[in-house]
Amino acid sequence: MEWQDRFKYEFVKRPGEHLLNLGITGSGKTQDLIWILNALISDAPEETILWNDAGKSNELLLVAQFGPLHILLPAGMDIDITGENVEYTKTWFTDPADVWRFLEVGKINVLCIEPFIRKPQYFTPVVTSIFSKLVDMAHDYHLPIPLTIFYDEFHRVAPGKGQAYDSRHAAFGAEIQYNIETLRSLKVRFVASTHGWTKLRKGVRSSFNWFMINRGASFTPSEQPKLARFNKKFEKLETDEAIIAFPNKTFTDIMKIPYYGEGWQYGQVHYSGKITPQNSPFIKKRTNVDRSDLEEIKKMLLKDVLRPGAVAAGDDD
Repeated sequence: MEWQDRFKYEFVKRPGEHLLNLGITGSGKTQDLIWILNALISDAPEETILWNDAGKSNELLLVAQFGPLHILLPAGMDIDITGENVEYTKTWFTDPADVWRFLEVGKINVLCIEPFIRKPQYFTPVVTSIFSKLVDMAHDYHLPIPLTIFYDEFHRVAPGKGQAYDSRHAAFGAEIQYNIETLRSLKVRFVASTHGWTKLRKGVRSSFNWFMINRGASFTPSEQPKLARFNKKFEKLETDEAIIAFPNKTFTDIMKIPYYGEGWQYGQVHYSGKITPQNSPFIKKRTNVDRSDLEEIKKMLLKDVLRPGAVAAGDDD
């Protein structure tokens, strides 16, 4: 069996198979993801597709060349696309579960939320709330399966050691790790990319059984000994070249990836809006504290400490 047939029947037409695309910035990962998207549309038309919009308008305009877009937006945010061969509809949501309820089969669903997040501390509560609902709804069989989720820079969802924005961000990576194998069995797959192997959480990266390798990809010998032996080979790949590694860690010869052009050739994308605690139901608003109440609490504590026979904290054993 030729590798093209093997990829078609063992990956494209087999729901739930996760694939990780690795390579440095500028190595051609976007073209790879478009190539896989095209394969799914052509050979697995029953697959529901969700593309995460990371705010790269060039990428979104390329995606639009492969079918009508159904753009999912948080309430209060908006997007406008002008150009040729771009057909799209928009749906707004307030409940994170609605992202998954509103998915449409036969269209390229686009989750458009990251372009509106300007501060890293807002990224965690917004994205975790949406993907936590994915896990819940998958377990409850409330998703249009088979489902493929394209996510560029997946290390932003499941960061490696020392890469998280905060403790909650790191904890959510653990939640993804705990559920990613179950999602596979429930016919939900990730086609994800990352700049570096160790940028992604260890337990998550080990759950990907297919790899698409671009220039600069490098594997650790302790985790992927068969692939790590070829790190120097991967360093020398050109931007239009890639290698597919199968689950048994055999891999194809160097393959030429079609060049799909640049998105700016097809039009322009304009995002309007900014997610803040004041306008997003996903971010808890800080409650204003009445300083007079704090003074009263302070007086009460001092009174208790100073009264005769008071027990000091930690001395009550």
